[in-house]
Amino acid sequence: MANLQPNRYVMQSQDGKTKVDYETSNFLGQPSLNLTLGGGPIRHFSGAQVRSLNTEIGMLVSVTTAMTIDTGSTSFSVLIPSISMASISDRKSFTTDAIITTHSGPLSVPSAGVHEKYQFIAMNGEAEFVLTALEPVAGAMAKAAGNK
Repeated sequence: MANLQPNRYVMQSQDGKTKVDYETSNFLGQPSLNLTLGGGPIRHFSGAQVRSLNTEIGMLVSVTTAMTIDTGSTSFSVLIPSISMASISDRKSFTTDAIITTHSGPLSVPSAGVHEKYQFIAMNGEAEFVLTALEPVAGAMAKAAGNK
């Protein structure tokens, strides 16, 4: 199985306070991301809450961590490099950066100026391929749903 793409990425900041566990597809066939910020509780995101964008510098994975109607929002993003593995049992270590972005809203003061502020967090990670027991079942269900 040469050139196997990982489907799970586990990352941690150098101080251990920020942790990310990202799966490109869980047993339901949806992306999922578990996030711990600053030693706080684990926050779970799945499906459409997890956005990924392939760019020339890697895959940018983002979730919205706070949202208000008028004063803006906060998002968490992590850049994942392109990784290939030789076999299912292969694991690859990597380094990357996470970004906490504070976005201003329509009622933010001042209304003119820079609308995003960035906080970068250095991360160490490990990529692997995880085969879930329900993966064949989820695939069969998706195929059956498509035939209806």
